[in-house]
Amino acid sequence: MNPSTLSNDTKLNPPGNILSSEIEDSRVLDQARLTVYRFLSLVATDPQSERWPQVLDLDFQELVEAAIEVLQDDSLACPDVLAPGEVSPETLGLAPLTSYMQMPRDTLIKEYDHIFGLLVSGECPPYETEYCPQTFSVYRSHSMADIAGFYRAFGLEPSRKSPERHDHIVLELEFMAWLIAKTLYALEEGEEDNANLCREAQVNFFRDHFAWWTPAFALALRRKADGIADERELDSPPKSYQGAFGAFLTAFVPAERGILGIAPPTALIAPARAKEEDCDTCPLSANQNSE
Repeated sequence: MNPSTLSNDTKLNPPGNILSSEIEDSRVLDQARLTVYRFLSLVATDPQSERWPQVLDLDFQELVEAAIEVLQDDSLACPDVLAPGEVSPETLGLAPLTSYMQMPRDTLIKEYDHIFGLLVSGECPPYETEYCPQTFSVYRSHSMADIAGFYRAFGLEPSRKSPERHDHIVLELEFMAWLIAKTLYALEEGEEDNANLCREAQVNFFRDHFAWWTPAFALALRRKADGIADERELDSPPKSYQGAFGAFLTAFVPAERGILGIAPPTALIAPARAKEEDCDTCPLSANQNSE
């Protein structure tokens, strides 16, 4: 299971030096968010992929460390109320991930294969629709179609070289990065309307297709990778690379919620298998890729 990347004729990074000290605080915050999303999309990738070694770049890691500091210094990124499965963004840090990155790559590949396997893992699937409370396939297909609609609306689709379901965690992370990059680029070009459109899309996609399921995925990942019992142990130190990824997510999601002004979900869900009896009526199969 090797997740693909979102593809477009334009590179993810907008032109121009958007890290300039002369830009507004809001743009600095958005650049920090963009950096973290790009990093997480690589962290979540199969370690045997060609893209994964980018996480080992020391300059990139230094940039991520600086981005984390920007997030933690922003009052919006520290919401008063945490949702079930979230931990305080004050605990956000890169050290656990970078320490496990030093392990042999073959070891990390074996860990990834053990946790996710060749088929969809029933314990910690990295797919949004596997966490839908409605288990009927037609409901999940509508959700998948909505995700695909977001991608198409902003000129993206999963790469044909390595097709993957639209709701994979890597693709959703990359899409959030893309929306932030487009926001920054629109601001640089003086296109306020386009910037507002991209901001609105960030809020809508994060609320409808990210914030509600990633804490559950992170908890399931830590259970599988680190052996924790339940959410009461989420603040325990990770014992593995995948566990460190899960720990990072549990602190990053509430920071993003605060920045985007999204209310905390009230329940921590669990993955549930879809009911297959109505698959023939699905408008979009869960394994169907965009054309």
